[in-house]
Amino acid sequence: MSRCHHGPHCGCQRKVVYPVKNNVVHSHSVDTVEHIHPSHTTHVNHHLTRNVHVYPHSNSFANTNNSVNVYGGSFQVPNRPPFGGGPGFGPAVGPASNPGPGPGCGPGCGPRPFRPF
Repeated sequence: MSRCHHGPHCGCQRKVVYPVKNNVVHSHSVDTVEHIHPSHTTHVNHHLTRNVHVYPHSNSFANTNNSVNVYGGSFQVPNRPPFGGGPGFGPAVGPASNPGPGPGCGPGCGPRPFRPF
């Protein structure tokens, strides 16, 4: 800019210059910064095995039965006829010589012992 040197009425435009006015325009921006704080959860499943020891016991019962054949004698004992007589007399030979009560007779069959009371 040039200054007018001609005088106050020369017709030159007069200019007044003021100091610079500063305008401040603020602009904003947003940045996102992730701050990572890791965490972890551990799930622990506890299992208990209870061992129960049992000792089962059983009982059994057995019944025994014994029988004794006692010859109690007879009221009439036949005499042996002389010379070997008839059937049923003489020495016995074979399975029929068993002194038991006879075939088909089970325990408790045959003569019973004498019990006075």
